[in-house]
Amino acid sequence: MARGVLFPLALIAAAAGGLAGPADAQDRTVSVTGLPMQIAVTPVMQDGVRQPRQLTLSVADSTDGPAPREYVLRLDLGALKGVVDVDAKPCDVAAGQATCRIKVTDPDRAPGVALTLRAATGSQAGDSGVLHVTGEADGRALKAVDATVQVGGANLVVAGDRLPTGLKVGDTAPIPVSFRNVGSASASGVLMAFRFTEGSKPARRFDNCEYSERSSFEEKRYVLCAFAVDVPPRAEFRLPDDAEVEVTAAAFHELVQVDVYPDAPGMREYLRRGYPYERGSGPQLKLRGTDGPQTGERYGNDTSWESTYYITNTADLSVTGADISGKVGDEVVADLGLRNDGPAWLGDVQDPTEFASLHVELPDGVSVVGLPKDCLRGGSGEYVCPLGPLDSDARLSFPFKLKLAKPLKDAHGKVRVRQAEWSRYDTNPSNDSAPIGFSTTSASTSADPSADPTPGTGATGGDTTGEPSPSATSASGGAHSGDEPGDGDLASTGAGTATWIAALAVLLIGAGIAARAVVRRRRA
Repeated sequence: MARGVLFPLALIAAAAGGLAGPADAQDRTVSVTGLPMQIAVTPVMQDGVRQPRQLTLSVADSTDGPAPREYVLRLDLGALKGVVDVDAKPCDVAAGQATCRIKVTDPDRAPGVALTLRAATGSQAGDSGVLHVTGEADGRALKAVDATVQVGGANLVVAGDRLPTGLKVGDTAPIPVSFRNVGSASASGVLMAFRFTEGSKPARRFDNCEYSERSSFEEKRYVLCAFAVDVPPRAEFRLPDDAEVEVTAAAFHELVQVDVYPDAPGMREYLRRGYPYERGSGPQLKLRGTDGPQTGERYGNDTSWESTYYITNTADLSVTGADISGKVGDEVVADLGLRNDGPAWLGDVQDPTEFASLHVELPDGVSVVGLPKDCLRGGSGEYVCPLGPLDSDARLSFPFKLKLAKPLKDAHGKVRVRQAEWSRYDTNPSNDSAPIGFSTTSASTSADPSADPTPGTGATGGDTTGEPSPSATSASGGAHSGDEPGDGDLASTGAGTATWIAALAVLLIGAGIAARAVVRRRRA
């Protein structure tokens, strides 16, 4: 690209990066999570023991976008003085305010703020105060939230066994969860929130439950159930046997989570977090009283229960190459693809680390001038793109910006996926690699050095076009998805985007619009 047009094109490329995906859309709402509107803390015991109430605060994007690169939470503790003592980590506390600065290194997970509340010495049952939380995520203000903290009141804690081992696709199993009121007042109504990962789902629907589906493999399905039941202090209830999890065809490393809360005004809206829910049909899901003496010995301070289970399954990863042609000296784009044809998703909800990688080899005479985000030059001259967890229908695109440095005829490179120990789940290795073909004609003396890179034509390695899908998930961030534009060294990956950018550049130049700074959004 010629220096003379660098400013207007860079300006529009930055604008395109900001508008192409929902992560920067105007309707994006990043909000605080993990803070119930009503929080009950156990009063000081007669022997002076102060039971802790523990919470984990974080942030989440209502559009299923990536976690922010960094966020700040400010906890106003002034109204809680004399009511509860607060320990917040990792936070700086001064003048009645806790300031918590969090850096996010994994785009699929935002680390949280650990909050521990204990009744203050001298406090009495019924004392209360409001915890006010504000903050910013990537420089944008978060919606302020308030939580009423009360000494005494209803406090529901959960206990449960592990889900059974040996489950197979199509099996169902009861969710073995019970809860107890360890507070000093009755709970008038109970809310239970269920979270299911990619390969799990509720086995049936109930009239007193609401259902929601998301794009994240870690939070694929949510269920919110309301129970019109009074739970006095020390009372225990459990889920009935017909509250079951079903193992789907996409199952792999799965997790089921259950949270329990006293029902309160605004609590359902808080738990929905702005997502759409659909009411179920069928019978009512009814809680059961627990059998035997109610000692409460198996209960701690947790309001959340979770259990993992692993399934023996298969997943077919397939790569897509490209056929590249152009003149010597041209810059072109090789849009390489990877897809998961399932049936299983691949990843581990408790260890979302790299499990596979995409490797690209290029022939002599082809150089790389722009890499997809997080791809890097490896040993032996190849390029490596680490992969994180993949949805069962993931479609990823890896646009490599290349320069055709010398004449080429029937030259070939190769793209392949390496899965290490995970390869035992892929029973079709024949599509794990694909060629990248190159051919050139003589250089043109009238070539415009500012011209956009030419996209490669044709696709090899299967019937896929290599186009990304909104459901694609990659911890590496190197692959483009329909929800998130790539932002490595290459700003655009197709002729359509390039044409739009060029057209908008002409309009801006003609109107005499100028700017002094360009800010590029970068996904953490």
